Amino acid sequence: MMVGGQALIEGVMMRSPHGVAMAVRRPDGSIVVRSQPYLPITARHKWLGLPVIRGAVTLIEMLLLGFRALEFSAVESTYDPQKTESHEGTSGNSSQPSKKEFIFSLLMGFGLAVVLFIVLPNLATHFSSLLVGSSRGALLEEKSPILYNIISGVIRILIFVLYVVLISRLPEVRRMFQYHGSEHKTVSAYEAGLPLTVENARQFSTFHPRCGTTFIAIVLIVAVIVFAVFARFLTAIWPGFAELSFPARKAILILGHILLMPVVAGVCFELLRLGGRFPQNPLIKVFLAPGYWFQRLTTAEPDDSMLEVAICALEHALAVAEEERTVVVPSALEALEATG
Repeated sequence: MMVGGQALIEGVMMRSPHGVAMAVRRPDGSIVVRSQPYLPITARHKWLGLPVIRGAVTLIEMLLLGFRALEFSAVESTYDPQKTESHEGTSGNSSQPSKKEFIFSLLMGFGLAVVLFIVLPNLATHFSSLLVGSSRGALLEEKSPILYNIISGVIRILIFVLYVVLISRLPEVRRMFQYHGSEHKTVSAYEAGLPLTVENARQFSTFHPRCGTTFIAIVLIVAVIVFAVFARFLTAIWPGFAELSFPARKAILILGHILLMPVVAGVCFELLRLGGRFPQNPLIKVFLAPGYWFQRLTTAEPDDSMLEVAICALEHALAVAEEERTVVVPSALEALEATG
């Protein structure tokens, strides 16, 4: 049974084929867990589960679920019982964001991603060729799609690496990277058929072939190919495209890149699934290598308390009830230390 997860603020979200659970460490050392039944939309509508289509749909679904989980962890990770009233076994420092606030945050995140990884690399590639002073003038995507997209792809990768390196300097983000590592270790222990204990999870690597970071690495590579083909295809079917003004041509190409992202995501999802099935295959290892390089930036070795949270999340995701519920679990590690 395939499982997966996501690092949260002082916690981990785990997902199984029939349930999802979020476990967050509170300041008092306890672990609050919210679990609920979860049936992917690709399972409810068979046509959405077709190859490539399911990748784009799953990405959107996971983004929505991930945003909600981060909101939950932001509230619970700062929980103060003296400032909050309890509500049926759960509580938080503040009310959950409204639907409008949630949509606004989602759109802001999407807009930032578009600017950083589509608009900025495109403009940087074009204007950098002017600064270099090429004898043939500016590098245009419609005239040299392969070279243009290789350069913009490299810029895109550099932006991602720089972004991750900068945010990793924040202590809170560094701890999230440790929780990311705990998620991978716990999933690996489960997939190895071992009992879910801190001792068993500790022995595994912080890397995992189905990691979202690996997905991003594959996207950055596949996008170069897809965008180059799109530029060549566009000029072939639209003879008058070259006659348009530069701003118009660039706007159309960038819009095309944005619209093609679901296709890129779908293709990369299938490649990632293939890598997860045959991680020991020599060719797959070469294919996944860039993803593992990126995971060196986004994962870190967790401590035992983080592994405990990840295990708690996975156990509840696997044994989810028929309705949403929230429970507070005392820390077994702290109890052991107290008696020791």
